[in-house]
Amino acid sequence: MSRRALSIWVVSAVAAMLSLASAATITNLQPAPASAAAATTFVMQPTASPATGAQGDLAFSAIHGREGFWRLAKTSAGVWWFLSPDGRPEFLNMVDTVQPLIHGRDTAGPDYVSIDYDQHAPDAMDRWAQASASRVLNVGFKGIGAWSASALHKCNIPMTQDLNISAWARSSNALLYSADWTKAADDAVRIQAAPLRDNRNLVGYYLDNEMDWEDDTGNPATYFDNLPLTDPNRKEVLGVIQSVWDSISAFNHEWGVSFKDWSGLEKVPTLPRSSGAAYDRLASAWLSHLADSYFRITTTLLKKYDPNHLILGVRYRGSTPVEVARASRAYTDAQSLNYYVADAKLDGDLFRMITDQSQQPLIISEYSFHSPDNRSGDRNLIGFDAQVPDQHARAEGYRLLTTRLASVPTVIGADWFQWADEPSSGRDVDGEDVNFGVVDIDDHVYEPLAAAVRDTTPLLNDLHARSTSPIDADAWRDTYTNRPVAKVPFLSHPLKLDGRLDTWPAECRIQGMHRGVVVGGERYQLPMPDVYLGWTYDGMYLGFTVHDNDIDAAPAAGWWWARDSVEFWVATRPPRSDQRDYDLFDHHFFFVPVDYPTLTGAAGVVGQWHSPGDAITDNLIPHPDIRQVTRILADRYTAEMFIPAKALHGFDPIHQPVMAFNFHAQDYQHAIEYFWSAPKLVQTQAHPDTWGLIDLQPPAAPAPTLASLSSAAEPK
Repeated sequence: MSRRALSIWVVSAVAAMLSLASAATITNLQPAPASAAAATTFVMQPTASPATGAQGDLAFSAIHGREGFWRLAKTSAGVWWFLSPDGRPEFLNMVDTVQPLIHGRDTAGPDYVSIDYDQHAPDAMDRWAQASASRVLNVGFKGIGAWSASALHKCNIPMTQDLNISAWARSSNALLYSADWTKAADDAVRIQAAPLRDNRNLVGYYLDNEMDWEDDTGNPATYFDNLPLTDPNRKEVLGVIQSVWDSISAFNHEWGVSFKDWSGLEKVPTLPRSSGAAYDRLASAWLSHLADSYFRITTTLLKKYDPNHLILGVRYRGSTPVEVARASRAYTDAQSLNYYVADAKLDGDLFRMITDQSQQPLIISEYSFHSPDNRSGDRNLIGFDAQVPDQHARAEGYRLLTTRLASVPTVIGADWFQWADEPSSGRDVDGEDVNFGVVDIDDHVYEPLAAAVRDTTPLLNDLHARSTSPIDADAWRDTYTNRPVAKVPFLSHPLKLDGRLDTWPAECRIQGMHRGVVVGGERYQLPMPDVYLGWTYDGMYLGFTVHDNDIDAAPAAGWWWARDSVEFWVATRPPRSDQRDYDLFDHHFFFVPVDYPTLTGAAGVVGQWHSPGDAITDNLIPHPDIRQVTRILADRYTAEMFIPAKALHGFDPIHQPVMAFNFHAQDYQHAIEYFWSAPKLVQTQAHPDTWGLIDLQPPAAPAPTLASLSSAAEPK
């Protein structure tokens, strides 16, 4: 994954801390009583045994972990398993965030409160925990995952524990190599792990959740710029620099600087930025060093307080840089990935990269499907991925994705996020309001989903035992490496912007639009968007029609991507085939239809979203230079716009007619997306190498001179 942080991801390192605070509020995260550590081993609900029979019939080539506790095992055929304390191989499907209550932001509105929780009873948490563990098993899950109440550790059910070490350390505002960071990490591990060291139901620990390894926070400048000269973090950066460049002359040559010796670099307040290539080289080396240090420090602490349980990774947020997966290899037992996808398909390249670089099995530590037609009133205002049309699609998504995961030999478990819906006003710590739950906020089961869990669980062990056999090719997502090409005609006269597309030349229409794959989406068939592109020497014209008879958009200055919206990307230079970061020539624009116009009367807003590396310093909402006209009709909306050359950094149609482009439209209510070159499921918003190519066709007449271009006026 790119070191560029995904700006539109609201769930971030800060959210991890908020989630920790939420868990602390709900469950009172104190050291578990001794009885939690002494809980007796559970008896697994009956499920199908692996096709080869009991453990004795499986030929394990490797077993990791301490005998008498949960371990990992790998067969001679290359199939990884969880191995229970009594020696039973399992593909574990569990459920996250089993809590007695979840508070909403609206103090007068509804909260989620478990029907088994009587907060006035003296043993309220223990009684609730026993009842909830039984409910989880009866629905069909094999255990309880992260973000769950600590009282559940007393129950006879497999369970994982999230430590969120970075969130504890972040409260000290210290960087990794500071003594305060290590002290905070020590506190986090000692308080949470030491009481559980003898608990045989505990599967293992997640060190952290969705850490931001991207360049915004994990870059060398964060650990160097404007820190005291004696700061240990600065010294670590200097050490990595000298390991990459063996002499000051080599450093000077590649960075375009002229230090006499290393002491000159040591004294500068900030790292040089004169060479992007050199900085990228340093950033990769630094990330490898940083990740290695993180895993070494945290796993050493964990083994100090609990040498018995598995270390299950850091719950990557959708992906991870290759440097991080590689660095974890010497320290963790397994990898973990939070994976939200509306198509229920597997990302083969990502899975292989993680397992190959780490040489460890993979746990899908979060996945889910949510829908607007829930009973809790959740509106998904935060724009979480994996929205599907209805509750039946959620059930189908569970069945499809879970069985597909079990059919991969290197995947050993999958944890549904989460047990209960979030309150309709949004959970109190961050406003997240998503229909994640197996139960609604009134604690009533979504029966289609629960039935899918019950029906799917008995199949998983047998599917996993046979996972060396090829699975259906449709289970794997297209990589979209073959980029389309479109010819964009020259417009001899400026177009009149009036919200109509029937006056556009037919050759301006972009061919090859695609409908995104969404579980259940086949039940809602609407026409494809019409997209038109044209150009003049003054800039580019874009027009489109999106068929939607029920517009539901968010404010352009808010979470616009969570609702009906259009995004389009323009690069004035063709991106490299491996370009995962923005540069000055890359632009991310968006359009939000306005169903109920404000005082301005405008029926749409065009903006530009800032991405690290591009030519702007902040979001432009609305864009001051782009002119647009929108018509909202009963069954569709149409927009036309002129994007002037000054809004397209590097626009040079004479010398650089080949550019890049992608288009994405979202219909929130029907959980439909449309795209040209690649969908957002493959992070096209972050990866310019997924954008298609556009070739600006020359005009019939000779190109104007530079002098005439400089005097040309914009169309009025």
